[in-house]
Amino acid sequence: MAIGSSVIFRGEKYKIIWLYDNGTCEIKKKDSLGQVELVQLSELKIFEKNIDFC
Repeated sequence: MAIGSSVIFRGEKYKIIWLYDNGTCEIKKKDSLGQVELVQLSELKIFEKNIDFC
């Protein structure tokens, strides 16, 4: 997973806004203005894969 990835947490769409080395990350709801949650990466499911073009 990477910053900016779309994920599912508790059945809702979120976006990863920060990753920590200890296996946690900050996520924000797609439709939320400022509410951020700190969760374990293991609790998330990838919603859509990001494709890198080089």
